[in-house]
Amino acid sequence: MRPPARRVRPVARAVLVRMSAPETAPGASENGRIMPQRFFWVEMVYLTLLIGLFAAYESSDGLRDALPQALGPVPVGVVWFGATGAVLAGIGGIYYHNRTWNPAYDYWHYSRPLVGAVIGGIGALLYFVSVSIGTKTAVEPNALTFDAVAFVLGFADDAFRELIRKLTTLLFGAGKEAAPPQGSDAGPGAGETT
Repeated sequence: MRPPARRVRPVARAVLVRMSAPETAPGASENGRIMPQRFFWVEMVYLTLLIGLFAAYESSDGLRDALPQALGPVPVGVVWFGATGAVLAGIGGIYYHNRTWNPAYDYWHYSRPLVGAVIGGIGALLYFVSVSIGTKTAVEPNALTFDAVAFVLGFADDAFRELIRKLTTLLFGAGKEAAPPQGSDAGPGAGETT
């Protein structure tokens, strides 16, 4: 029979080894990992390309002439503003979560400018539709307003999903939520029954 000290020693060694080899990288929280540096550089390259595209667009008459001025009622700049908002959201995510990195967001960071450009363009168009529905007079498109909407929706993609939900309810789910009061300026036929 072995002495008790020998049986305790392997257990103590296993505990010490386990304590000295953390599952996460040094400085990371218990629930996350350190962010891989490539994501910082990917976002910086995206931001640099967007700034370069803006400078080229502003300084080159040929580039401005080659691009359409509008996408329907929405100015073409909404694509750039949506992409820029999305990249800045990605950079914010890096700064706030660099020690609690969740690898499930890796592809989110790689796709930010493209998704932001689409969200900015479609979101600005949906904003225009929602404003047009809510008034009896014609809405005059304002490029600055559309650019700001595209940036915000590119930055906060949850707001884009909420805009889609509200517009879907407004267009196709009448009566499921509180209807606007009769006689309001919510568009033709709003609140009226025939």
